[in-house]
Amino acid sequence: MTQNTANPRDPEATRGQIRRFILDAESLPSPKGAALRLIELARDPDSSIDETVRVVQTDPALTGFVLRAANAARFGGIERTLDLKRAVVRVGMQMVRAHALALSMIRDHGKLRCPRFDYIRFWTESLYTAVLMDALAKRYREFRPGEAFVLGLLAGIGRLAFATAAPEEYSTVLERAAGRGVPLQLLEQQAFGFDHHELSSVLLADWGVPTELADIVYWQCDPEGGGFDADSRPYRLAGVLQLASGIAAEHLAPEDEGRGIVYLRAALLELDDEDIAALTAEGLAELRQWLQLIGLPPLPKTPAKG
Repeated sequence: MTQNTANPRDPEATRGQIRRFILDAESLPSPKGAALRLIELARDPDSSIDETVRVVQTDPALTGFVLRAANAARFGGIERTLDLKRAVVRVGMQMVRAHALALSMIRDHGKLRCPRFDYIRFWTESLYTAVLMDALAKRYREFRPGEAFVLGLLAGIGRLAFATAAPEEYSTVLERAAGRGVPLQLLEQQAFGFDHHELSSVLLADWGVPTELADIVYWQCDPEGGGFDADSRPYRLAGVLQLASGIAAEHLAPEDEGRGIVYLRAALLELDDEDIAALTAEGLAELRQWLQLIGLPPLPKTPAKG
């Protein structure tokens, strides 16, 4: 199982380094348009669901995203709806904001200047992780609806942040990772003092994602290192996130970059080979529909891994 094998570091000191990086960065992924307005509404205790619906209605793609999420399989047995207000209530504000964040950043890729960063693969992998998380969450009833999808969709946003804020330096890191077979997060720590999981956690907290979920993102590479109780919800979520991101990365990796499914994590979650095969098939079918909805390129007919 891939884990962070660097020397133990103080999380608070690491977060301090990340804060300085964010303050010094000339450019970072940031919410715009409807996403920014939704974050502002979330901070206003007097805001109403009707105001949220009006913001969502200003963005046709976000409207489609929310309606699709509201009619997803996790709400099986509930009547399908085309009523946007009902859809927002069903999905929950946390997931609506996450969708808006992702869409606003997907649209902003024209400014990216990091030669080694594959922007399309990044968002395809993030969406695949999200749908895998959603499928896995149905097995573990303690998860709240939509929570797992949000984690999968935005847990890797630190990679995009590195590529945006430090494009030349991060391109060198990516080239070294591909050429040496060294875990990416270790090279990120050497170059920046922290890795993309840790950067993702701080950015998500800044965007209004609950602290519990941001902490899960922080420890997604090493759930045991987070100090979570073995029977706790955060520990299970971190493990599921590690598994889902591992499956997504392996399936979408070129032949010379395969990182392997996290089989040990699957075993800890009591999932066998048949479970993983069914999960992968279900996730790919769902992923193709999301890619079409968002306007990203479709998957190749013969995927790199599978």
